[in-house]
Amino acid sequence: MARKVTVTRMMTRARERADMVNSGFITDSELRGYISSSYTELYELLIQSGLIYFNPQTENIVADGSESYPLPDDYYGTMRVDYQWSSNYWTELFEYLEPERTMFENVFSGGATGYATHWSVQGGNLVLLPAPSGGTYRHRYIPAPADLEIGNADQVTIDGVGGWEEWVIVDAARKMLAKEESSTAHLERDLARLKERIEESALNRAWASPRRVIDVRNRTDESQNWWYYAGTAD
Repeated sequence: MARKVTVTRMMTRARERADMVNSGFITDSELRGYISSSYTELYELLIQSGLIYFNPQTENIVADGSESYPLPDDYYGTMRVDYQWSSNYWTELFEYLEPERTMFENVFSGGATGYATHWSVQGGNLVLLPAPSGGTYRHRYIPAPADLEIGNADQVTIDGVGGWEEWVIVDAARKMLAKEESSTAHLERDLARLKERIEESALNRAWASPRRVIDVRNRTDESQNWWYYAGTAD
């Protein structure tokens, strides 16, 4: 069950941690900005665990012969891209690196014909190669963290999971003391302990299933099995 914590509650606790409950040195607006910034850092810590703490979003892309398609406004990172063969059958595309571009853009002679087999995120676009003449592609992505400066602070919440909102609170308090030019050493120590705890605990979301390496050997084309065709496989 989600541990919902309001922005107002985190602001109050941050003032308590910084011993600024009755101080007007940091305005509520400024503190809310600190809270939002610190939440982004927590969000990134959880993303780096490799587990899905935030609901993935899906956008369907209808190809029109172009290589590039604009990323969603709330885009953070791509999880996968699939091609729709039929109404209920999808196949996965694979990410290409820029030095591999010519291997995939020229698969079909004559330009934009057929379907794409690979993808890459470049700037504000999702690039599909070879440029598909048509078809539907499903882009599954991680949304960007919410801007906690928007909305009613009494109603906007974050999911603290296992009490991890403490990272946001302590980091915001550290920023408050830093502006006051007061010592932040004790909060720096607390943040280090919290980071270690979050990084370790975040990996244990699926308690019954240990993390594992995924066998993708039968799911990619030969061009990506370079280690095998180079004669280095068993």
